[in-house]
Amino acid sequence: MPSTDGSSITDLIGILAVLILVAANGFFVAAEFSLVAVRRSRVTELVAAGKMNASALKRAVDNLDANLAATQLGITLSSLALGWVGEPALAHLIEPLLSGLPGSLATAGSHTIAVVIAFAIITTLHIVLGELAPKSLALQRSETTALWVVRPLGMFLFLLRPAIILLNGLGNLVLRLCGLQPGAGEGSLHSPEELKLL
Repeated sequence: MPSTDGSSITDLIGILAVLILVAANGFFVAAEFSLVAVRRSRVTELVAAGKMNASALKRAVDNLDANLAATQLGITLSSLALGWVGEPALAHLIEPLLSGLPGSLATAGSHTIAVVIAFAIITTLHIVLGELAPKSLALQRSETTALWVVRPLGMFLFLLRPAIILLNGLGNLVLRLCGLQPGAGEGSLHSPEELKLL
């Protein structure tokens, strides 16, 4: 009985880890798309109006390269962790349900089938809840989303700044090797509202 209880606790932790990692992935995806989509002119208006988190948002869009590098690092880490933790956790839960398979499938094939099903579930959760839904939210409500994510993203950037600076520097080096200037295209496109302000 103790081993069963221990196994149940481990399974519960695994499921919670999956949900947390999917949510983390969704957060970083929403942060990335909202920072890119939000209009700089609107951010300036929010700062002037004294909107909460507007100053932090202005700093983020003024330092877009580093913040986008932070979102990419967050997406990569949470995606890798989701595959590492999530698939075994779900496979362990699914495998006992396949014990009724006939003959050799019940022993040799049940684990493989459980892994395939777990992979499909993890992939679906990752794409729908960790990618598509937060991306759509960020694009449709970029201002609200950006104001909501900017503080936690700033903390993440602060904690992992050395790694982010290194990775961003390597990315910029690759651009230079290709004959491109890092950040050269930023701010080159304006919405009709921004053109009126200009």
